[in-house]
Amino acid sequence: MPKRGARRRVAMAAGMACLMLATGAAMAGDQPTGPAPAPAISADEQDVYEAVLAGWLGKETQRQQVNEQLSPPPAAPDDDLADCTKGLDFPPPAQPPAPEKSLAGVAFRLPGVVLVDGSRWRADDPGDAIAGGKSVDAAVTQGISHSLISFSQIAFSRDHKDALVRFGMVCGRLCGTGSVMHLRRTGARWKTLGDCGGRWIS
Repeated sequence: MPKRGARRRVAMAAGMACLMLATGAAMAGDQPTGPAPAPAISADEQDVYEAVLAGWLGKETQRQQVNEQLSPPPAAPDDDLADCTKGLDFPPPAQPPAPEKSLAGVAFRLPGVVLVDGSRWRADDPGDAIAGGKSVDAAVTQGISHSLISFSQIAFSRDHKDALVRFGMVCGRLCGTGSVMHLRRTGARWKTLGDCGGRWIS
């Protein structure tokens, strides 16, 4: 029959082994199992997105869904953008392409802005509502209230005073609009100058 001290030492050793196994399992569980998260946007980039949203939403405070995924930035040498980029120095598209970015986790200052996974978003299509007997005005208002706004990454000029960003709003199969927006830094703020080509409407 083993002595009491030996039994105690065995029990302590077994306890330590269990603790090490549990710790190792926990650490393994903490390791990332999927792709690395997309880099966060800068404060300057958020200011650009906020300026575009403020211009679109105006004084509206209702819920507005914004796609957290960002498409690639506009290519400044594009002929469609030549008018508003004339005389400005935008670098050529990065080669290889710039890494993907996401708005996930960004806390927008504008009230009502809600980030969503655009791949899971479903429109409240005005066409369906009209077919169901709603008036055109009521159907469109309802569709826009459930619309999705999407952005691209931002192309900044070399002096960081001008910015181009692709903006799109979709509210159904034949309900939406978008364009490339041109913004300019004025002091510490970004001001939207207007469309810079690539305009579409459905």
